[in-house]
Amino acid sequence: MRAIPAIWKDGRIVPTQPVDWPDGTALSVEPLASAAEAEGDLLGDDPDSIARWLAAFEALPPLQMSEAEEARWRAARQEVGGYTLARMRERSDGERP
Repeated sequence: MRAIPAIWKDGRIVPTQPVDWPDGTALSVEPLASAAEAEGDLLGDDPDSIARWLAAFEALPPLQMSEAEEARWRAARQEVGGYTLARMRERSDGERP
């Protein structure tokens, strides 16, 4: 079995995701050190949480694409852009008196 996140609400422990444990499963429960830890450590809006988020973002490796993958990506991007512009033109033409 794996650990799951939960909150304390109205005097009860409430899991924040589904669990498949049988009734009577023994648990070990203790509060986390901070609300940031309870939310995954990167979701707070305080300066420390923002700094952790920025550090995690900066640690991401750059995206590596082959030439073929990049060509498909560019073609898809151009197709979506063309569709978006066409829909915007249709809507703006329909709104004129």
